Amino acid sequence: MQWERVIIEGDSLSIIKKCKTKNPDKSLVSAYIHDIHQLLLYFKECKFEHIPRSTNSLAHILAIEAIKSNRG
Repeated sequence: MQWERVIIEGDSLSIIKKCKTKNPDKSLVSAYIHDIHQLLLYFKECKFEHIPRSTNSLAHILAIEAIKSNRG
């Protein structure tokens, strides 16, 4: 995909905050946050936005179904 600008939405406020900061992360998910920061180099603009789970119900249902079917 050749997108220049992206908005990434998620229902985990702590992860969204970690993605927004430039400081090195020392949590259990630090490797994932590092990978996300490396991928940001490919975009001109990337915004992270917190979306409450109640408004993110379709994405949540799709994630649950993917996990059930082992598609990850």
